[in-house]
Amino acid sequence: MKAKHFVITILFFIGTLSIQAQRGERPDPKTQAKTTTEAYTKAFELSDEQKDKTYKILLASNENRMKKMQELMSSGNRDGMRAAFTKMQEELDKELKKVFTEDQWVKYEKWKKDNANRRGNRGGGRGGN
Repeated sequence: MKAKHFVITILFFIGTLSIQAQRGERPDPKTQAKTTTEAYTKAFELSDEQKDKTYKILLASNENRMKKMQELMSSGNRDGMRAAFTKMQEELDKELKKVFTEDQWVKYEKWKKDNANRRGNRGGGRGGN
């Protein structure tokens, strides 16, 4: 049942971002971090302390990602964009690993793999957050 709610939450989040992207709107990093933190809290059973730390990590990551995306889009460097986002995801994972327990980390890694496969079947997307 938890997995079902998590999937619904993630799909809603992705749908919201897709609508914003189609309208040319940039998703708000705070809203994005809050939504993702809530989804992670449910999926990985984060404590209140872990939830707070995860939110701060995701917020910083989202703000950094938005800034970097704007820089790279203005330069037209699509290859650089992919490399930059891969590096940012690795940095995000490194920070989250410090917060998650070993069991939570295993669930997170499985979740990333499962979701990367789903997005890959639709023709794109990145793994992870």
